[in-house]
Amino acid sequence: MIISRLLARKRVAAGIRPSFRQAWLPVLADTAVIGLVLAWIFLPVVSMTIVMELSLFWRMLVLFVVIYVPLQVVVIISTVWAVRSRWEEKDEK
Repeated sequence: MIISRLLARKRVAAGIRPSFRQAWLPVLADTAVIGLVLAWIFLPVVSMTIVMELSLFWRMLVLFVVIYVPLQVVVIISTVWAVRSRWEEKDEK
């Protein structure tokens, strides 16, 4: 989200339309970074839910909010910025 947003904003401001690869590699980088961060915190979060003796429903809800939602937010925002950087308006006649 951070890498793709920064690059896309610079490209849009400069009026540069990147290639497919140039637009989507930052999205891949953002996804890899958030995946590594979430993999790093996964076991501590699961351990916390076990120590707190949460029921299955609450354990799933915590994992959903802590792991799944941030991943989806980053992927969606990165994708939006990649599309914005490649967007080309057609002339209306």
